[in-house]
Amino acid sequence: MNTDELTDLIRQRGEYDSAESARGVMEAVLTVLAARHTDGEAAKLGAQLPSGIGEHLKAPEAKPEEFDAEEFLARVQKQLDSSEQDAQLATHAVLSSVTDAVSEGEQISFMNALPNDLSGYARWR
Repeated sequence: MNTDELTDLIRQRGEYDSAESARGVMEAVLTVLAARHTDGEAAKLGAQLPSGIGEHLKAPEAKPEEFDAEEFLARVQKQLDSSEQDAQLATHAVLSSVTDAVSEGEQISFMNALPNDLSGYARWR
């Protein structure tokens, strides 16, 4: 999947008006994901994503943190300056799309690295 296809998938799933909006949401969600401890799986996921997207999953300067879905969504909500419902939709649209964009083996590894309360956001209905 190339950058335009992934951006369009996020735009469709999140029902965003433009590719620009979808890219902003993608950056916010992936930045939060990069800050969460995933035993290196976020970086491995990023390595399979198109150029310019995977860079958002590079390890941050600070040590990755452990936090649950509630905190993940709160951070996305803050990044987007949005409602809780919009943060949930953004998280679901982005995580499910990037999961669909990588190999089956990486999908399994990534899903296993997520806590149970967050892994549902990485599957599309």
